Amino acid sequence: MIGFIKLPREILDWEWYTHPTVSRLYIHLLVKANYTDKCWQGNVVKRGQLITSYKHLAAQLNITIQQVRTALKKLSTSGYITYQPTNRFSLITIVEYDNTQNSTSEINKQSLTLETHKKHSGNNPITTTKENKEIYKSKEEFRRAVFSHSNHSKIILKSFFNYWSETNKTGKTMRVNGETYFDVSVRIEKWKKNERAIQNKDYKLSTNR
Repeated sequence: MIGFIKLPREILDWEWYTHPTVSRLYIHLLVKANYTDKCWQGNVVKRGQLITSYKHLAAQLNITIQQVRTALKKLSTSGYITYQPTNRFSLITIVEYDNTQNSTSEINKQSLTLETHKKHSGNNPITTTKENKEIYKSKEEFRRAVFSHSNHSKIILKSFFNYWSETNKTGKTMRVNGETYFDVSVRIEKWKKNERAIQNKDYKLSTNR
């Protein structure tokens, strides 16, 4: 097999990047997916699709069939793939394959980020590349503002960032954008106190059982 796939640097911020099984399976699917339309035993397998099976994927990645099922479900629920299992095989489609793997220079300059990847749904339209770049830029600026407060633990900062950087259904704005006044330093202090209060409450409940 020759050729290559493209992975944007934004994959570092992808929700499944730190999940070893899910991220590994997704990259494997990108590598194995058809680059051009092909026919296989009377079935048309289009660009960005592949025919495989749970057993085959498990053997290729040296993981269990259950791990394959779970990882595929996570990718499907998150909107990164669709798959149609049958008794003999599964047809897997990489959502937005053309946008992420197009070889033209213009598309290269406007790669779709995984973090703002949306499902194909009438209620959740996919955002444009320009909008993806804008929300990504906003998230990066907010991330820098949050993690500049290094006097707090990374666990506190990460949970704080994940909560306030969550985007709405359209993927265009973050939760923090809905606040009229937002002092990051003050908010982190409050967040830290609330986290401690919750931990103390849980500890008391566990010791009183």
